[in-house]
Amino acid sequence: MAEKNHPKAPTMHGPAIYRIRVSGHLDASWSERIGGMQITETRGTDGQKETILIGRLADQASLSGILNSLFELHLPVVSAECVDSENDRH
Repeated sequence: MAEKNHPKAPTMHGPAIYRIRVSGHLDASWSERIGGMQITETRGTDGQKETILIGRLADQASLSGILNSLFELHLPVVSAECVDSENDRH
């Protein structure tokens, strides 16, 4: 059986690349206010607008801050995942 390629597990204090999917629209002008994450709009399987944010964040505190900002904007988080981690620094 072939071994699957899994990203390294994130740590609380190390940088990592995250992908966050939210229901609704977030204008690209918000990129700098949400940690410089790339913003892409798409349609979910139900045809509703979704926004995908992807980018490198310094640590989990930064991730928490972005999730709080999305909450304050009333954008429901569909998913948040670590797609790559740089945990070998510690």
